[in-house]
Amino acid sequence: MVTLMSAFLLGGCVLGTRNPTLTYPPSADSSAVSTAHAAEKPPAKNIQIVLEPFDDERSDQKTVGTTRNAFGMRMADVVPRNNVADWVTRAMKTELENNGYTVIDGKPGASASGAGIVVSGSVLNVFCDMYISYTGQVSLLVRLSKDGQSLLDRHYSGEGSAGLAIAATSESYSRSLALALSAALRRFVSDLNKTVAAGQ
Repeated sequence: MVTLMSAFLLGGCVLGTRNPTLTYPPSADSSAVSTAHAAEKPPAKNIQIVLEPFDDERSDQKTVGTTRNAFGMRMADVVPRNNVADWVTRAMKTELENNGYTVIDGKPGASASGAGIVVSGSVLNVFCDMYISYTGQVSLLVRLSKDGQSLLDRHYSGEGSAGLAIAATSESYSRSLALALSAALRRFVSDLNKTVAAGQ
């Protein structure tokens, strides 16, 4: 039985799909629910936010994960089909809108132009390791400014898992990373709501 299980895990790692399309929000059946999955959206706020595209500052901008065999040996890299920085920017827009904010797509440098409330940031880490289970991790540096003045400049991170790793599937990598991103964004939105409330 052990031999068969080892062979299955080894085969799954080698033959599993390793080119996920990063999606957001996390799938509805996930155990961690994102703000975008709330049963009722909060009332619309009369607040407009300019969202700059996030920069990708990861040391390795090509991969977002790895597969391992039954002995923990790294077998292959996980390379996404879409752009990581775009994925994070779109996810941020989703969370802001689902918290009642009006979001305007901005260009890089908007925070220095005094264009009202501006959210910008950098992607520091997006990685999902697969061994016995999936472990997705996302780390962001998010900046919040108003009329050119800095209000927040903090790191936000989150973890997420699609569960046990039976085979290296694209959906499991994508879901794990979406859950991790959701956790990080929810922490930022909480700080944003407090900052906005304090300034009113």
